[in-house]
Amino acid sequence: MFLNELTKNEGIAFMQLVKGLANSDEVFAKEEKNLYADYIDELNLNESEVPEINLDSIYENLKNSSERCKNIIYFELIGLALIDGEYDEKEVAFLEEVGEKLEIKRNKRISFANYFYNFVDVYGFSVVDADSKIALLKEQAEKLLA
Repeated sequence: MFLNELTKNEGIAFMQLVKGLANSDEVFAKEEKNLYADYIDELNLNESEVPEINLDSIYENLKNSSERCKNIIYFELIGLALIDGEYDEKEVAFLEEVGEKLEIKRNKRISFANYFYNFVDVYGFSVVDADSKIALLKEQAEKLLA
């Protein structure tokens, strides 16, 4: 949703984190693979531009990124973690580490997770008035990223 705000290097670092998160529970679920492909497209990257790299190097690459870009990266990772309906403890540990390394306050991380739980609740509605609910979700996400 907000990945277009990332620089190319931030996008590559994000995709490396996506790989790490998706594989943290040792199951790269179909939904995760689909979202991974969507991210690659949205960031205008090729798979070959996303090398394997250790986490410390990723954090080093992101240390000078803006707070907003770090929030976007973490926000999108939370969405990925919840896409398959599972929130494995290995994924939780991975996200906790990322949140700490990106210096995202705990209350903000909790707000991000709550946003996605609310998102799932909203999608339990009928398609009547779907556009306004999607617009509301985007507005709420924008406020969280500020």
